[in-house]
Amino acid sequence: MLYFKLINSSFKRNMRSYGPYLMATIMLVAINYIFLAIEANSSLKKLNTGAVTSAMLDLGFKFIFLVTLAFLIYVNRFLWQQRSREIGLYSMLGMTSHNLQLLTIIEKCYLMVISLVAGLAFGIIFEKLAFLGFGYLLNIGHISQPWFVSSAITKTIILTGCLFAIIMVIDLVKLHRLTPNQLRHPEAVTPKRHGILYSIAGILGFALLIWAYYITLTIKPKISAISHFLLAVILLVIGTYLVFIIGSIILLKLLQKNSHFYYKPRHFIAVSGMIQRMQQNGASLATICLLCSSILVILFTSITLYVGIGSTVKSYAPEDVVITSNQGLTKEQKRVINTSARQHHAKINHYLTYKMTTPQYGYWRDNKFISQGSIQKMDSKASSSVILLTTNEYNRITNQHVHLTGNEALTYTNNKGHDGTLIVNNQKYHARKLQHFSGYFNPDHSIYTPTFIIANKLPKSLPLTTVTTFNYQLSGNQKQRIKFENALQAKLGINNLSFTGKATITSLINSLYGGLVFVGILISLALAITTTIVIYFKQISEGYADRKRFKTMQQVGLSEKETVKSIHSQVLMVFLLPVVGAIVNLCFAIPAIRQIMIQLNFYNLPLMITVGIIVAISLLILYLILYGLTTRTYRQIVDGQVEEN
Repeated sequence: MLYFKLINSSFKRNMRSYGPYLMATIMLVAINYIFLAIEANSSLKKLNTGAVTSAMLDLGFKFIFLVTLAFLIYVNRFLWQQRSREIGLYSMLGMTSHNLQLLTIIEKCYLMVISLVAGLAFGIIFEKLAFLGFGYLLNIGHISQPWFVSSAITKTIILTGCLFAIIMVIDLVKLHRLTPNQLRHPEAVTPKRHGILYSIAGILGFALLIWAYYITLTIKPKISAISHFLLAVILLVIGTYLVFIIGSIILLKLLQKNSHFYYKPRHFIAVSGMIQRMQQNGASLATICLLCSSILVILFTSITLYVGIGSTVKSYAPEDVVITSNQGLTKEQKRVINTSARQHHAKINHYLTYKMTTPQYGYWRDNKFISQGSIQKMDSKASSSVILLTTNEYNRITNQHVHLTGNEALTYTNNKGHDGTLIVNNQKYHARKLQHFSGYFNPDHSIYTPTFIIANKLPKSLPLTTVTTFNYQLSGNQKQRIKFENALQAKLGINNLSFTGKATITSLINSLYGGLVFVGILISLALAITTTIVIYFKQISEGYADRKRFKTMQQVGLSEKETVKSIHSQVLMVFLLPVVGAIVNLCFAIPAIRQIMIQLNFYNLPLMITVGIIVAISLLILYLILYGLTTRTYRQIVDGQVEEN
């Protein structure tokens, strides 16, 4: 059939473009299938965190699906520029509009079938491996997973069909609107960029970036922190596109107007060349920058949380079991604990019981704590809690012999602490910070960081809470420890807020953060695939444009050596702009992410910085490797080894 012959010949001529496109689409289809297959596993729903894990997988799938849609639309635009030349030629040779539409539909169906068949094959093969990794991250035992998940296969086919239908409609609309001459020369259809609105948009881009960075630096650990961070992300996305597409050109044109700077051979060539490159590649560079930023932030956040599970668990449960109550444990409750321990072959170590004030919630204004009362009475201003402890109780907990006089006090918090003159509940304290407090924990499991204040006397107006902690020895695995803690809690009849078992909370956080890491890795993989293909196609378009620039620059008198040096330095500069921008974005995102993590009882700043540096360096190395690989294709095009269709 004529249509299939035309499509096959086009694929062969343009394999340099269609090959990477198909490989990326196949991998994205496989990732979509993996998400759907794991989400469909009924065993996961039986876990303690099954509902949260399923919701996390569902959210991750939706994100991947949107990435796949954006990728197909973006790359299809580049493929259209190449394909439209052929379609324009077919139109001039006598093919009707109906013939061209049918050709486009068959081509998209052809690509869809290849992507689906190969994508599902890869998805089915690697889904088992992905599921094993998922189980390892969640620290759970063996969970069966069938080789074929029919519901996931059906959904993948339907959704992939919808995606290709969308880009098919886009191509058909373009085909209907453009004339044969415009199809033959698509580069002639370019928007004009000038005017006062254009300049305002460029300035607005820089303003939005500054605003976004300001928000990330001033976010406080409040309940509104996530919404503020999302606002900063939206501003960053808009600002990045405006700066790369418009703002960069405005800056270069300002340099162009500086005659002392511009009219020097080196500056003249560099500035004029960069203006052309930014006009042609601004949107691509902004997209690459945001994709790299997303990879950095997702990997940084998920890895940091997962690696820091130990310190997070300790902030909830400094000992194996922590029980809070108004009156303390009765003799009957201790008898129940000892009986349950014998039944589960566990040995209880000594009990530690002490009193402290019930957490008071509010916020710090300078060194004065504005109390709003209990957790039920606080409002959106609340960002911290305060717990007071007597010196005697502190000495019993830590086995120390601290002596305080008058209004002296000690303070400890995992976050930025307070010292000097403090005012809490109308009581003035002369406080100094503690470097370590082994009894530190978050008794209400709330998102607010508690500040412990150790003083000689406690205010009589504040209610007291009795804390009982103990460790236990049990010759068994984590599952048996959880079973013992659950049985103990059930027999004591204590709710989750007043009873915390270290094994149970560890399992819970492992499931949550492990799922987050799994979703983060798959999302980062999808974004990395998308970034790679965007960079690849950008290099191809740069190559075709630079081939013409080589000829022009040599015609005006530049030697081949000067031409090569000038163009390659511009290419490298343009190539590095997105990854530098992404690393800058990560640096500004870290303070905001830290404030959000504080609400998850994660306070390990050195670990955050270490993970941030490792992730940034890793991305930079991979980015430069990718530059080296794509530069080979770029040079083949510039040297004339590859003809433009």
